[in-house]
Amino acid sequence: MNRLTVVLSHDVDSVKRPLSHILARRKRFTAKDLLKHFLKITNLYNNFSIMADAEEKLGYRSTIFVPVGLFSLDEVLDTLKSLEKEGWEIGYHPVISSNQTYGLLKLGLDYLKYLGFDVKGVRAHYLVYTPSLLDCYRRLGILYDSSLRAEEAGKYSPFVEKGLVELPIGLMDADVFGRLMVSDESKAWKYIMWKLSLAEKSGEKIFVVLFHQEALRMKGGRLYFRLLEYLHEKEYTVCKCIEVVDKALREVEK
Repeated sequence: MNRLTVVLSHDVDSVKRPLSHILARRKRFTAKDLLKHFLKITNLYNNFSIMADAEEKLGYRSTIFVPVGLFSLDEVLDTLKSLEKEGWEIGYHPVISSNQTYGLLKLGLDYLKYLGFDVKGVRAHYLVYTPSLLDCYRRLGILYDSSLRAEEAGKYSPFVEKGLVELPIGLMDADVFGRLMVSDESKAWKYIMWKLSLAEKSGEKIFVVLFHQEALRMKGGRLYFRLLEYLHEKEYTVCKCIEVVDKALREVEK
């Protein structure tokens, strides 16, 4: 039994793309998935169902960070409400503005609450992280932020600063396939395993994983499902963000 707890999370940057966008990136998808999309059987960029089915099969739940303003939530509102009801956590994925930052953060958070979501945490779009933003989150009553890479934090495990829990990101799909440009899936898998072992060898207790939901049918993004099976096979403890945050806050209160 591994003592490392792996936290599952997803950012939602989009739920659909125009045909021109898909054709320009067609090599990222299988021919079968492209055909299903063109026949309108499935939507390549709306993967909530396959994500939830894969996690549900293994008894897992994850945190889904949802934006306000990147697309209309009307398109996925029923799906998100159903997922939250069934145990998934809905977080806030704000697009940070340099003008009226606090007010716009509050506007989006209030809207999610108006829609009925119980939002406890945030992860900023593009992982924007500043002391002034953290102060805004505190003023808004947010319990935690998960916008900081572990490399920047110097640790993988959560820490509490002035009452706000910071949950560092141990692994992000966009870093592997974007910033590092690891295009070969077998090499990407080896890198993911190395990152996981690095956290364990460092004596860390928590490892946060971020895969974007819109990328789960893409080359690279599909490794998320392999990762789920691996975590289950190796008997890792797996949970969503708020479970780790609640524990961190309880330890501070002792």
